[in-house]
Parts: sequence; structure tokens; C-alpha cells
Amino acid sequence: MEVRFINFIQNEITDVIFLSNTADKETFRMTSDAIDSLRKSESNNKFRIILVESNSNNPPAYDVDISIAYSGDFNYNRALNMAFEHVVSDYVCVFNNDVYFKESWYSEIRYHMDVFNLDSASPLCPVPQVGPSPMAQKMILEYPAASVIIGYEPIVHFCGWGWIMKKEALDLLRPMPEDLKFWFQDNHMALQLRKFNKKHGCVTSSHVIHFGQKSYRYIEPENLHSMTHGLQETFLKKCKVS
Repeated sequence: MEVRFINFIQNEITDVIFLSNTADKETFRMTSDAIDSLRKSESNNKFRIILVESNSNNPPAYDVDISIAYSGDFNYNRALNMAFEHVVSDYVCVFNNDVYFKESWYSEIRYHMDVFNLDSASPLCPVPQVGPSPMAQKMILEYPAASVIIGYEPIVHFCGWGWIMKKEALDLLRPMPEDLKFWFQDNHMALQLRKFNKKHGCVTSSHVIHFGQKSYRYIEPENLHSMTHGLQETFLKKCKVS
């Protein structure tokens, strides 16, 4: 049995951002479960939850500290920029609403951020997800326990579905480019972290279950291409500029 002696950080309050489009009861249950698991995951640290809700006509009542109504065609980075205006803590987390937080995920990731001098980090999803390629999925599941895997590659290092960042690092990246309205947002952020020489890693002892691709069914079929593959040219242009 593994024995570890770690002095976890305590009494920290951290901003956590969720984006949601509560179009049905299933989404409400999924988002509520994510928020509830977050609240219960830590006994020594607290979370200040900021939620951007796209169902502005009939906004649901979630257990959050700040609820922001988003209207118009959905733009992921625009929603993030709206949420970032309300950030006050030294560390900021952004998560999809299709996640479930395991016990002490935050204590683990913050401890390793301090030890390895990380500016940003992603937790590990310890079970197979919907979305990653078989090769990427195999790599993720074979990461050694209680390790930090340094790198910037999306999915295997930088997880767009969930990350934590020092506010001072986030301020270098803000505002997020709103011409990347969905796909390639995480690719761009990873490149920017590398550009500013900010250290990122996946912390394998910090566990958050990510179910994957639960929001795609709410994108109108005629908009799906422009929100996904259609953004590749925009992203590649940004790579040349960077």
C-alpha cells in the first residue's frame, strides 16, 4: 500500500468557472452533479463558483455564487471572457459541466503546482473518456501514479475540459480570442502558455471524471462545422502570428 506524507494547502478559496446550456432535465442533473461533487470534494478548501448559463430565457437555479446570463449565438471564449470579469482569487479553474470531482482533487493539484512550480495544470481522468483517440487514451491511462507530466499537447497534457491556472498567468492570456468560438480554443491556450514560458503539467494524482462531448447535441446541425472543423484555418493563422 502506498504511504504518502503530504502537507496539503488549507483554507484557500478558488474561483471555479462552469459554462452550461441547460436545455433539458438531463443537463440540469449533470451540471448539478458536477457542482455538488465539487462542493463535497474538499473539506479544507472552498470554491467560489461562477456559472455562465446560455439558457437565458429560463435560467435554472444552481448552487453557485455568481450566475451570468449568456444570450445570442454561443461563443465559448466570449462566455469565458464574461466569467473572467468576476474572478478575484489567485487561482482560477475552468471546467466543463460534464465532470465529477473526486475527493481531494484540488488539494492534490495545488500541492503539485507548488512543488513543481507550475503556472497551470490539468487533473487526470482515470477512466476512458468519450473523444480522445485510442492512442491518446492509452497514453493518458498509462501515466504513472502520483506524477506530474509536463507538456503542452492538448488532451494528453492540457485538458480543455478542465484546468487550473494562476491568475497572473491567466491575465497574460486575456481576453480570449472570440474568433475561436469553440474548437481549437484549448490548442490556442496551450500555445500561448508555451509562448509566455508558463509551465503546464498534468497531475496524475488529481482525479476528475470527464464524461465527454455531452454538449454537442445542442449545437444546431447547420452550425456544427463552423463551430468545430471550420475553425482550423482561423487557428492556423493564429499559430503563424504567434
